[in-house]
Amino acid sequence: MYFKIVHLSSKRARIRTTIRITPDVRSYFKKQVEKIKEIKKIEFYQDEFTFNIFFNSKSIECIKDFLTKINVSDIKTCYENPTLKKEDSPYTIISNAVFWRAISELILPLPIKAVWTWWKAFGYFKSTTKLLLERKLTMESLDSAAVLVSLLTGQRSTASSIMFILELGEELNNWSEKKSITDLEKSLISEDKDVWILDNGIKKKIKSFEIKEGDVALFSEGNEILFDGIVVGGIGSIDESSLTGESFPISKNINDKVYSNTIVVHGELYVRVENPQINGRIHQLIQLIKESEKKENTYHYKYIQLADRIVKYNFIAMGLTYLLTRSFSKAISFLLVDYSCALKLSTPVAYLTTIKNLIDKKIVVKNSATLDKYAEIDTFVFDKTGTITVSQPYIKEVIPFYEYNYEEVIKIGACLEEHIYHPIANAVVNKAEEDGIEHEEMHTELYHIASKGIISHIDGEKVVIGSLQLLKEENIIITDSQQKIIEEKQEYYNLLFLGYKEKLISIFCVDIPLREEAAYVVKKLRNLGKKVVLLTGDNKFRTQKILNNITFDEVNTSMTPVTKFEYIKKEKEQGKKVLMIGDGLNDSAALSESDISIVMNESADLSKQISDIVLKADNLKSLLMLDEISKNLRNQMKNNVHQTIFINSSLIMFGLTNVVSSNLLAVFHNLTTFGIVLRNFRI
Repeated sequence: MYFKIVHLSSKRARIRTTIRITPDVRSYFKKQVEKIKEIKKIEFYQDEFTFNIFFNSKSIECIKDFLTKINVSDIKTCYENPTLKKEDSPYTIISNAVFWRAISELILPLPIKAVWTWWKAFGYFKSTTKLLLERKLTMESLDSAAVLVSLLTGQRSTASSIMFILELGEELNNWSEKKSITDLEKSLISEDKDVWILDNGIKKKIKSFEIKEGDVALFSEGNEILFDGIVVGGIGSIDESSLTGESFPISKNINDKVYSNTIVVHGELYVRVENPQINGRIHQLIQLIKESEKKENTYHYKYIQLADRIVKYNFIAMGLTYLLTRSFSKAISFLLVDYSCALKLSTPVAYLTTIKNLIDKKIVVKNSATLDKYAEIDTFVFDKTGTITVSQPYIKEVIPFYEYNYEEVIKIGACLEEHIYHPIANAVVNKAEEDGIEHEEMHTELYHIASKGIISHIDGEKVVIGSLQLLKEENIIITDSQQKIIEEKQEYYNLLFLGYKEKLISIFCVDIPLREEAAYVVKKLRNLGKKVVLLTGDNKFRTQKILNNITFDEVNTSMTPVTKFEYIKKEKEQGKKVLMIGDGLNDSAALSESDISIVMNESADLSKQISDIVLKADNLKSLLMLDEISKNLRNQMKNNVHQTIFINSSLIMFGLTNVVSSNLLAVFHNLTTFGIVLRNFRI
């Protein structure tokens, strides 16, 4: 067993090995990667002997850690007891189909081929008869008529070719849909999330893949429930819209059932895990995504409906041609060649391939309607923290007061903030981890107030962490000397305040620099004629400090979740098509109201749940990429129509003028249709 690093950069290593990386070995490698925090992901090549490792640190020690975890006996087990098979690709589907087609044509006797052709044709007739009884005239009716006419005129080979091309196109279409949904599923499922569990009465943090059946996990406000289970402690309400479609929160008490891929909207729950597979209910979400493709206001749906509507004109044209020419061979040109086939097959392929390609670019789009609407957006609304600023702010300075020291206030702050998603909350937790400060649970139930902070109790005394406004509302005393420090520091930093026993015991100075690409992206959007707006809960002074090198059309500060929501609503009432991009729990209402909602990868679970798009790359340049790709998709759909009209009109003309025989006409039609479909795999 031999490994060689053939290329190394600051964040990626390409490795060559003598081990053949089968699907089971891939799965084994991925499990080892999940155990190493510094490694972000592993990617594999087609040659089965090369793979990439992406890591956070510039040190290659994490790669050495990974390689030392590879066990020869485990690899041997993967080879001897394979459980996975290699994924299909368009190449394997086409090559296998062509191979077996050639074998059957060369080896099978003519009588057997004839029987087999009629047997397959019977399936077409059966499904078409059912549609006709329902008074539906679809593309399938035309296909069946073409097969039937070919058989009745003694052209068995033509009928067989028609069915072969149709079935191959259907198989490729199914592959594209399955592949797109599978990739989307993988993107939505994270195997390395942190989970808090109760171990002998003590709370401890583990990775989600370490969870076992029977473990008691803690899920707090704003976070996703990752496993199916039973509530054994706590009280809270759950957003189960991913399962039921209803967004009204459901109260949960002890002995109530809870499901993965739902969100704790209020309170916190202790859940005894019944199914340790993370996001075991993800398929319900995937099904909702697939069903959303059927919405009648999407171009996707309209093109497919157009394909069915124009079928009747083929039959009308066939009848008129026969009446005028009395030529049966000319009349069936309109059965063997149609305009609907290419549209109906290529449209879903184009959309699903686009969604798949976006996933490869770390952009998760949850439905085709979003792609249709994106090009129509004229107003881009940005949140500030974690959106135009970096998603991971850091604690620049900690100022303790009274008898409390640096370590004590970090410990209190981290034990409160570790349960709540917000970039600044993460900064406190990361600071504790960076300094090696352990922070076991010491507080009672948490109460999270969006855009303000957290209230709880420690040893029977109220503890508050959050904004200055929240501390004042909770009657935390701030001395004159502390007020002077606040006035001085707030000119340079965002401030997080910690109050305990009715006193301000610490100030955390948070630095949140602008994203490197933010100014460029905002400028490009404005150059495209888009209105670009910034909505932030921060004050005017600190907001203005980061806007020296970036220009918005409109800036609104000191915004609350309610005023953000009202702003989006007002813009829509004025006829604007609004896109909102945010990241925090406080953005959820505004995200829901917008025409398209986008969140960053590090966003709150609830924000991800309600969003239309997740930017897995955490890079605002994805917005420009989306604009380009959505326009390309529209152009591709127009090209499909133009190509379909030109090619099929030409073929019909060849049939009417007897330049091409009916036998070859069907083959040419299906081959050109197949070509249009294949072209849509390369969007």
